[in-house]
Amino acid sequence: MGLKGYAVVSALLLFAGGAQAQAIDPTMGGPGDPAHGQVLFKARCAICHQPDKGGKNGVGPALYGAYGRPATQSGNGFAYSDKLKASGVVWTPDKLNQWIQKPASLVPGVKMVLPPVTAAQDRADIIAFLKTQSDAKDEPAADKPKAAKKKKKTTDS
Repeated sequence: MGLKGYAVVSALLLFAGGAQAQAIDPTMGGPGDPAHGQVLFKARCAICHQPDKGGKNGVGPALYGAYGRPATQSGNGFAYSDKLKASGVVWTPDKLNQWIQKPASLVPGVKMVLPPVTAAQDRADIIAFLKTQSDAKDEPAADKPKAAKKKKKTTDS
């Protein structure tokens, strides 16, 4: 990464520091638009991450296949922090929604900081884009709606 890249990353880190006190918004703005999410990803995330299949690690890990998998099981050799390794986080829509607002709210003490994505629809769009950059066909298990348990019938004879 050249001097310009380091300057951009430094500016992002400084900006992110000012956003540390903001609360996490659990909502997402409806169905995501992957095309708009790709535009947002390129503007906000591509300085550190590559989303394409076969992408290389940079300041952050390559993110192809991240959607729906455990956070540190990329198989791409990225040196994840011990805190993230111990977290057990799976990249579900809810966890991604929280992460792109404030990573430390999900995993206290994690190394990554970023300017928060405050607009709920923008978060949904980025997450929809990340889903397209994965071989996952279904929603991650942790975010699937749970079916109501059927009550067993008892008979008194």
